[in-house]
Amino acid sequence: MSLGLKERVLKVLSETEILHARDLLRKLDISVTVLKPLMEELVRENLVERFSHGGYTFYRITEEGKGLLMQLDKQKEIEGLEERAPPETEETSEEGS
Repeated sequence: MSLGLKERVLKVLSETEILHARDLLRKLDISVTVLKPLMEELVRENLVERFSHGGYTFYRITEEGKGLLMQLDKQKEIEGLEERAPPETEETSEEGS
């Protein structure tokens, strides 16, 4: 599964304590056939917890899932800083020598 979609699911779950599967479908605008295997994968990876109540399936993000989101955010921040840094030229690299 794409990391982008996993990240979207984790972000949505991090914004709420618990979400019903139907609410995830609406918020992510994806089909059940996409959501079901994705959620199974996230549960296997211990990034999301699945539980049932009253015959309904609910999901919540785990501490591991929150940690992964933090790592991804930091990585994006670092990549953003690298993109904004001026390219090193031969002149500037020689000055530092």
